[in-house]
Amino acid sequence: MQRRHKQIQPTDLKMRAIGAVVREFRERAGHSQERLSGECGFDRTYISRVERGIINPTVGRLWQIADALETPLSQLAKRMELWIADQVRVPSRRGDAKRT
Repeated sequence: MQRRHKQIQPTDLKMRAIGAVVREFRERAGHSQERLSGECGFDRTYISRVERGIINPTVGRLWQIADALETPLSQLAKRMELWIADQVRVPSRRGDAKRT
């Protein structure tokens, strides 16, 4: 039996933003990870790791993703900035419960 490895949980907010926005635009376009990776010339696991915030794609690769999604790179970047702003604005759920 093969041992399962613990999933890597990204902590860098910017890498998480890249992944969340790529996934959001991919799903909006109706693409699977397989289809998007094929149009970009990447392996499907590369798109998966980008979306999970595990790897930091180069600008060139982000541009390829944007082109495959028929979206300007500037639109992806703007959405990433908004995503980060939303995350910073939302209070952490751990210590926010009022104790009486």
